Amino acid sequence: MNIFRLVVFSTITFLILEYLSKKNIKKILMLKSYALVLNVLILLDMLLFFSLLTKNFNGTLIVITILIIIFGIANRIKIDYRQTGFTPFDFLILREAKSMAVALNKKSMLNLVVTAIISLIILLMLTQFIKEPILDTNLKNSIIIISIFMPLLFYITGPLYNQKISVFKLGSILYFFSYLNDPPKIRIANRKRDLKSSILSINKKAEAPDVIIIQSESFIDPFVLGQHNFNKDPLPFYRNLLNESYSFSMSTRAFGGGTVHTEYEILTGLSTVFFPRDTTVFSRYIKNSLPSIGSILHQQGFKSLLIHPYLEWYYNRTNVYRKLGFDRFLTLKSFESKTKEYVKDIDVFNRIVHELDEGNNLIVAVTMQNHTPYSNDLYNNANRYHGSFSNPDTKIHFNNFLNGLSETDKSLSYLIDELKKRDKETILLFYGDHLPVINQDATFYEESLWSKAKFDSWKYYFDLSKSPGFIWSNKRNINGNIKDIDATAVLPILLKELNLDFPDYLKKMDTLLIKDGINGFFRDYLIKDGEFYGSVHPIYKKLYNNIKNINESVFNDAKYDKWCFDNETYEVN
Repeated sequence: MNIFRLVVFSTITFLILEYLSKKNIKKILMLKSYALVLNVLILLDMLLFFSLLTKNFNGTLIVITILIIIFGIANRIKIDYRQTGFTPFDFLILREAKSMAVALNKKSMLNLVVTAIISLIILLMLTQFIKEPILDTNLKNSIIIISIFMPLLFYITGPLYNQKISVFKLGSILYFFSYLNDPPKIRIANRKRDLKSSILSINKKAEAPDVIIIQSESFIDPFVLGQHNFNKDPLPFYRNLLNESYSFSMSTRAFGGGTVHTEYEILTGLSTVFFPRDTTVFSRYIKNSLPSIGSILHQQGFKSLLIHPYLEWYYNRTNVYRKLGFDRFLTLKSFESKTKEYVKDIDVFNRIVHELDEGNNLIVAVTMQNHTPYSNDLYNNANRYHGSFSNPDTKIHFNNFLNGLSETDKSLSYLIDELKKRDKETILLFYGDHLPVINQDATFYEESLWSKAKFDSWKYYFDLSKSPGFIWSNKRNINGNIKDIDATAVLPILLKELNLDFPDYLKKMDTLLIKDGINGFFRDYLIKDGEFYGSVHPIYKKLYNNIKNINESVFNDAKYDKWCFDNETYEVN
């Protein structure tokens, strides 16, 4: 009888955890039946194992109940912001998470904490009815053996299915354990580059243009929701500029955050697909020099600068930008004006113009202005969305976000005007890093019908991966449009436009992605000519292996040493 009560308690605890994590009965019902059983069994085993270990059943029950509630809060924040569950890798970025706590919506967090406290009180009351089960020696030994080997089992089997099933279908506990082992899918040799061979016999062409790359925080085209839903266009200048640009929509491995994933893919042309979902390549895997737009253009005479007006240590950027071949890194310390906690786009764009005049001819800027939260209207503009949401705060926050977009549009207009005054050709690559999370609530995209696809389907997540971008020149029209491309295809397109030499791995990626019609490449599916193919399909397997081999060779093959650069006089300001 006591063991039955404990099973019931474990089931109730898990269901409360799921409600805390997902806040939606419909999403809880997406749980696979086998996953429900496994989640409950894992929780039951944890309760029994630690009670045997501590010889304190009641204390164990209370402590694990409290930890489950805390886990539910963390899981909810992760799902709201990224549409993925909490994993062991999240413990590796606690410093970054702490610094971004300002982005959490206070009202949403208060509601979550109140719900968590009520849930905790209910569970603690239920513990009063649970008595320690009487277990014979054989059963105790079995529990201990299972508890010891269970992590090993997940370590071995986790990678077989954690890429294919979302937290909504797998359940929070099983999803967490399935990521105990999520190793890189490519080999990274521990070898230093031979940078003595990195001086190319290629001199910068006299007519080579200056290059600006702007990764705009959370930049989107809200007209995806229909022009009729807005009282006016928040991006009139951007929309007109597309008529004289090469425009595109690109799929990224980021949603609501993960700026650095898009950053890595654009700067290097390499994919994050082959690395653990919840770690960043910058933080853990760039130990030696790696080819990037910084090193590739440095080897052809360019002087490079990277601007990111935020904390310099964030995601190990200080060290990584040097490994990517940049000469200087301007951080938050170089700026004074802020919006919320973030530097305005107009100040970043002003700095770009100044640095061009100082002789820097490759400038990469990763902006911060439109970073969440959007709880305050900082611009007092009149952009309004006419749609409705179940949570009235969502509409308020979306309108505030629209006003931030409008300011970005005005800043972009200023930058283009300044570039048109220059005698030298300057090419601008501008793109958004990912979709924003409005009101700490990803249901914005469901209720607004941003994607008309079924929730938790491949197409749904593909639609949420898209960000707009364009390539523009101040001296000639670069006309063209491509609807959907992978983010890793953007760098080859830019380098071809510059008419400069670049590594053959980028030429191979260009062939695989553009000429073969790949619209997006992810861990568990790809899109080719608008058709979706899962990871077991021969088309996916062939492309996966080809791209994997290319990415692996860049990390390991000595022939790419000549495209790398590590500046001994690298500056951080």
